[in-house]
Amino acid sequence: MLTEILQRRLLIGNIKRSEVDKDLSKRWAGYWGEITLDKYLKELPANQYYIFYDLQLKIYGVHFQIDTLLISTKYILIIEAKNISGTLTFDNKFKQLIRLEDNEAFEDPRIQAKRNLTLLTRFFQSNGFKDLPIDYLVFFSNVKTRLIASPEIETELSKVCKAREIFEKIEACETAYQQERISHSEISSMTEILIRNHQPKKINILELYKIAPTDTVTGVRCTKCSTIPMVYRKGKWICSSCNFSSKDAHLEAINDFFLLIKSTVTNNELKVFLHLPSNDISQKILKRLKLASTGKTKSRIYHQHIERSVSPCGTA
Repeated sequence: MLTEILQRRLLIGNIKRSEVDKDLSKRWAGYWGEITLDKYLKELPANQYYIFYDLQLKIYGVHFQIDTLLISTKYILIIEAKNISGTLTFDNKFKQLIRLEDNEAFEDPRIQAKRNLTLLTRFFQSNGFKDLPIDYLVFFSNVKTRLIASPEIETELSKVCKAREIFEKIEACETAYQQERISHSEISSMTEILIRNHQPKKINILELYKIAPTDTVTGVRCTKCSTIPMVYRKGKWICSSCNFSSKDAHLEAINDFFLLIKSTVTNNELKVFLHLPSNDISQKILKRLKLASTGKTKSRIYHQHIERSVSPCGTA
């Protein structure tokens, strides 16, 4: 998680730390909400749905992300997962979700889901799949969350569910969409298109928080006690705090560099970031990584390895 990497690398006392900590807490809550949803979806009848998680697509230059996508031969269902505690009310007038305990406002997840529905419809149409019924649900994973409608304005909650109520909502969709609209072979073709077009959005997180690279901690982190930096000695990384040793602790640090600082690195930049005693050692590390590179000898630039995948996908 990119925000987690920033948190562990951010200098203690940085004015952005409280903001980063708060955002990380929200992201972890969202992650566990998606895990809970996944657990429920595994109870669906086998081979009835193709399920995609964290699908990130672009259409006409617009990037959009779908928490969970269910595809069947009869309809397609977008599920927007939320893990927000407390008592929540939907404000239709200003299109927001409000937690009553602290009066904190969130974007209305129904608006998010409707936007994704519109963009996904355009995406499928541009790839030759037309007239497919696409619906959406907003799923709240926390069973203790209270959902109430605003008394002043009539609130449409038919697309909102909590915990195991999701099965009732899916059954309602199955009742509403009974006609076969697409074959399994066509779904296989659709799956290939989705995976091929999955494009995780590139985020410069330092720029997002307006944090300078010099405000981050360099060095290898001890995976046992989290001390930074570890010291390199005779092929091993040694922690000065707990004496833990590792031969590959630098791999996490290199990944941190690529995600936080930039997607390329030179031999000298790696030496400095890892606190290595010589360029020869950093050169050996780079060779073992087998990264793509451009340039020759001292001016050589090594490029971050990019993986393109959807995690995970399959049938329920």
